[in-house]
Amino acid sequence: MDIRLHNKVAIVTGAAGGIGLATVLQFLESGIAGVIAVDIAEHCPPKLQSHCDGETGRVTYIQGDVARTQTAERFTSAAMQRFGKIDLLFNNAGTSAVKPIHEHSEDEWDRIMDTNVKALFQAARQVIPVMIRQGNGLILNSGSISGLVGIRGQGAYAASKGAVHQITRQMAIEYAGQGIRVNTLALGTVATPILEESARQTKDPAGFIDELRNQHPIGRIATAEEVGKFVTFLASDSATFFTGATLSLDGGFTAW
Repeated sequence: MDIRLHNKVAIVTGAAGGIGLATVLQFLESGIAGVIAVDIAEHCPPKLQSHCDGETGRVTYIQGDVARTQTAERFTSAAMQRFGKIDLLFNNAGTSAVKPIHEHSEDEWDRIMDTNVKALFQAARQVIPVMIRQGNGLILNSGSISGLVGIRGQGAYAASKGAVHQITRQMAIEYAGQGIRVNTLALGTVATPILEESARQTKDPAGFIDELRNQHPIGRIATAEEVGKFVTFLASDSATFFTGATLSLDGGFTAW
């Protein structure tokens, strides 16, 4: 199946690395018309730089904290001014900390909830009115197996992803009548900078990664590129009957 995204416009948060960057690159390969790439990193990543050039580039890079109203306003405005529509919002930005709940500081808890949950609210306030006016749109939220089952040391992260899954169901019901579809990706372990940072927080980083790998029946963890390809399929016209779905891409983790 040749997945093409011609004439589509997407907003991707957490786009400077990991899943977000891999997804933007896959979108570009699939012929997307334009992408608003959003990240807290100050500069557009080198792999996207050639696509960010002037009026001819297909990528516009927006730097900002996705939990803030101003960032959502800026990336929505950029999409409309540059491309005139928004077909897809991929709420991918996320953060974590490997701790049980009682060991989180209040600031750490708030940081995880703001980035993983509040950001969806901020984006929805700006993007959904655009999609309602269009009469169509797709929102994909980055969830996790941690939002489906209990996993030691996931603390605030698990709580945040459980919220993401329920927000997805609520939004799918709320906006189906206006042509807006909303789905969650329940991801297993993916090789990303966030995973590396989580491993560094443990006493045995290599052992931490090995344990996660062994928890997946498939015997490995996912690559960011695999996730990017799946997101591209969901963004295409081949996946238009999905809404309110929690789509597990977890190497069999939740089948145990």
